[in-house]
Amino acid sequence: MKFVYSIRTILIAGFLAVMLPTLLFMMINHFYSRDIVRDKVTETYSNTLDIFVGQTDDNLDEITNYLLKMSILDVDVGMLMSFPTNDDMYTLTKIRIDTKLKRDVDIYNVIDSVFLYHEQDIIMGTNSEYNSMKDIIQTHMGERTASSASITDDVSRRWEVRFDQRMPGGFFLLNSIEVNAGLHVGALIRLKDINESLLTQWNDGVIGDTGIWLREEDRLKKRLTENEPPVDAGATRITDVSYQTLSSSDNGKSYLVMNRPSRVVPVAYQVIVPEQALLKELSFFRNVALFAPIGLVLILSLYLIFIRKMLFKPLQELIFGMRKISLGMLDVRLKRGKTIEFEFLGETFNKMAEQIKTLKIDVYEEQLRVKQGELRQLQSQINPHFYMNSLNIIYNLAALNDTESVKKMSLHLADYFRFIMRSNSDTITIREELSHIGNYITIQQIRFPDKLACAIKADEEVTKLPIPALTLQPFVENAIIHGFKNRRKTFHISITAAIGEREGQPALTLTVADNGTGYDEAVLEQLRQKRYVPQGDSGGLGIMNVIDRLSILYGDRCSIEFGNNADGGAVVTISIPLQGGGA
Repeated sequence: MKFVYSIRTILIAGFLAVMLPTLLFMMINHFYSRDIVRDKVTETYSNTLDIFVGQTDDNLDEITNYLLKMSILDVDVGMLMSFPTNDDMYTLTKIRIDTKLKRDVDIYNVIDSVFLYHEQDIIMGTNSEYNSMKDIIQTHMGERTASSASITDDVSRRWEVRFDQRMPGGFFLLNSIEVNAGLHVGALIRLKDINESLLTQWNDGVIGDTGIWLREEDRLKKRLTENEPPVDAGATRITDVSYQTLSSSDNGKSYLVMNRPSRVVPVAYQVIVPEQALLKELSFFRNVALFAPIGLVLILSLYLIFIRKMLFKPLQELIFGMRKISLGMLDVRLKRGKTIEFEFLGETFNKMAEQIKTLKIDVYEEQLRVKQGELRQLQSQINPHFYMNSLNIIYNLAALNDTESVKKMSLHLADYFRFIMRSNSDTITIREELSHIGNYITIQQIRFPDKLACAIKADEEVTKLPIPALTLQPFVENAIIHGFKNRRKTFHISITAAIGEREGQPALTLTVADNGTGYDEAVLEQLRQKRYVPQGDSGGLGIMNVIDRLSILYGDRCSIEFGNNADGGAVVTISIPLQGGGA
């Protein structure tokens, strides 16, 4: 409820009250204008398609009239079959007809082939490969003349749609007129050529896609052209409406589909135009309609940014500063305000924060000295843990007159206690901690020959990282004391150090694992609750010392996890936060 009465909420509400109605009006105006322009552009495209269909039908009628005139008025065509096919007059007449057909096929550029067909001979002019086209004409004219139903007296229905896989594009138009018994004059037009001419009207597919369909009344039955349309428009009907709208299921775009039937051939011409292409050429109008609301939003946004800079930001900094002070962050200070009011508030806040810091700094330093004393005390409690066992081992070796082992034991024991005496420093490197563990392991290997093995895995860069002194050694010592129960098999200890993550932050992960008896469930429960576990030989005390020291140094940012391996043995995982590239 307090948020409703904040200055930010009131100003933003006033800003939206002015901006939203204006934006709504601009958007309505934009869409209304876009619809008008779309209708006008679509009308232009529709008229272009109507003109093309009309011109194509006129060309087909003209070709039909040409075939009719040739069958009636051309003397050579009429006289051809009056001569025997092996007669010289037949050959001369055929040559004259062949010359005419080759000339005429160039005049009517939409025609692919013009021919004179008889079951014994074919004369033709063609723009395609001669022998292939001759075979096509032989096949389809044989079928056409064999069916009397395919030839009528209605000239407008003599064009047929046919298919032959040998024809480029597959589908073509065929028309023929009988001159006399067995002799036909005809023409062949590839639908591929008509579609390419139609596609040219739409900038070779840049503006829209074209196609030719076989139709039955007002339904589209089969697409006769090879180019793949951007949307399946086969379900559309041929209607009096200028266009129909379809949406693609693939890209979600909207397309305008225009279908126009031919009055000469049972086909329909189709043009598919992306709706976004309608306004492509009207970039200025579209940009004005689009950027006018954006300009208004920009002006109002600049005003809001100004208010934010002069009012919201100083208020927010003041609130954040007060929150940080309440959390104990006494170093926070406010910048000098740009107005008289916020300048006064900033100076007053900074003086108050300085006074609080001065009052609390002595208490903080005293607490720090107390914690450092506790840390030293806990660390020093570890030092006498190993004394008695070490002296006992040296005594036994001396009793056996094993002077070499006594020497070796003494050297490693000296290194061990030298480390203990200088470990009063707060931190050491992982390399130094591992070297100290190596001395301890060597001493234990003298005590248990061929029964103790230790594997250490740590990258060179990791060993340079600092950690609190005696972080790992108590866990290694505890593993040998309490895990090494079965003296008949070799006891293995594995120590790894690697960089990982904890709660999304980089952390140093240290692991000590063994193949011993593992922890009892009761002991595990107490360790996970950070409760002291009396285990004898100060083992429990050593572990609790490490837990307490890490807690003092890192608090909740550090974790120690205790568990057992599935194959047996205990495992301890320590996670220490990395700070500035080190722990």
